[in-house]
Amino acid sequence: MIRGEPRTSTSHSWAPLRRDERWVEPRPGTGNFSLALVYANGYEIGMSSLGFQRVYQLVGQRPGWQAERFFTDGSGMPLSVESDRPLSSFGAVAFSVSFEEDYVNLLQLLDRARIPLFRHQRGGWDPLIIQGGSCASINPLPLADLVDVFTLGAAENTLPALLAALEEESGREAVLERLAGQPGFFVPAHHHPEEEGFAKLEKLELTAEQFRQPGHLPTTAIVTPHTEFANKFLVEMSRGCPEKCKYCWATFGMGTFRWHPTEYILGALERARPVTDQVGFVATAVGDHPEVERILGESCRMGFRASVSSIRIPAVTEGVLEALFRSGDRSITLAPETGSDRLRAHLNKPIKNATLLEKVRLIFEQGFTQLKLYFLVGVPGETLEDVQAILDLAQEARAILVERGRRSGQLGHLHLGTNILVPKPFTPWQREPMAEEASLKEKLALLKRGVARMPNVSMSGGISIRQAIWQTYLSKSGPSAAPLLVAAARGQSLASLLREHEEEIRPVVFGRIDGECRWHFLRQRNTSLPAQERLVGVS
Repeated sequence: MIRGEPRTSTSHSWAPLRRDERWVEPRPGTGNFSLALVYANGYEIGMSSLGFQRVYQLVGQRPGWQAERFFTDGSGMPLSVESDRPLSSFGAVAFSVSFEEDYVNLLQLLDRARIPLFRHQRGGWDPLIIQGGSCASINPLPLADLVDVFTLGAAENTLPALLAALEEESGREAVLERLAGQPGFFVPAHHHPEEEGFAKLEKLELTAEQFRQPGHLPTTAIVTPHTEFANKFLVEMSRGCPEKCKYCWATFGMGTFRWHPTEYILGALERARPVTDQVGFVATAVGDHPEVERILGESCRMGFRASVSSIRIPAVTEGVLEALFRSGDRSITLAPETGSDRLRAHLNKPIKNATLLEKVRLIFEQGFTQLKLYFLVGVPGETLEDVQAILDLAQEARAILVERGRRSGQLGHLHLGTNILVPKPFTPWQREPMAEEASLKEKLALLKRGVARMPNVSMSGGISIRQAIWQTYLSKSGPSAAPLLVAAARGQSLASLLREHEEEIRPVVFGRIDGECRWHFLRQRNTSLPAQERLVGVS
């Protein structure tokens, strides 16, 4: 295991948050080997990530190993939650990154720890910098000059080889050389995707067979009130999605839809009962688990207050709604994405407004009082009429809400969440440009004016237009993005960056890709694609 020299730390301590943590599984012991496990955002967001908690759990289950958690909170030298140990004293630092905007946070943490940002500047005593999470599998190239190793795919499949290399090799170069020769890793010092004839690297996702094996169910390891899902025990229901919406990386990048066996899910709930009475079922398609009604019913019988991350519109049934209502949930989230049947079909989501409104009526008839509808703006082929259709659909949903409220004496609330489409790698729209700024401003203004005229309806935006440009650039760019990321990490404003580097950024963001996509050096085994495209992406 590579080890660095301890450096001066600050007095920042995690003791107050540690006291509120409740362990579902036995707390892992100490070991000879330690991994700094970093979520490139604050504690509240990081501890809300089931993937991050899963990796923490897996490291602790390996004999001789322990993981210590780091987040962006505080200033000065980053210290671990477990022992206030400085980040710079670890031999290996593994970042979990799910959102491109967190690249800046990753670099700021390294700067605070006085670890060189560019990998060619690091010496034998510097930690090995590793990145996992969905961003590593979408397009790792923007960080290729900054990160030593990218793990590609599920931690269950990549962690054993990674930890074995750290255990058995004596120096950073030996670790890098070993990992470069194994599947599931991108090692920029050894892999050069720009060279002709480069052999594509494959992402190691969990198979349907692995889902049927014990021990492969991600659940919360630590319950705490200090997360977005306060005091909730999270359970993954499934992975992938039956729908193949053209904008969604998860449905294409996570492989075919598969689900965890019901008995494993219910067994996990039994283990959580001494710790909390709240459970959250999470997945891209929670309601498509074949036994979702039984699982929700059993969780209610066991005394849990259950909630779900979101439900696909076709999966909204009386049985699912009844079970959620009995457990105390009063809010439901659906994602129509657009307001018109035409554009929704173009998204490859052929659900009619009439069907959606039937589901809305079911939701309010069951007694739910809060409904969230998520929409995209800037979809290829979108017109102002399509945006107006969002308002028309919201008005029809509101009418159902009001009708139900008059009969029950309790008026609910409708919330519209809007976000700007960012064309992602490994989706059918990966070659599409982002919508132009002027068009987006006009459409968002139309929505804001319309919602302002609707009582009991609210609207919130996701990222700003400026942030959408930055995210699109980071999603699609290559190693040339590294200096921009370093500048952002060291304080240059996003507005200034976009203005100063406009000539580089605009072609990536607003230009259509006609040739080979730079990220296609990664292979995505996706059986929903035509056979000739399954290993290289989508056209």
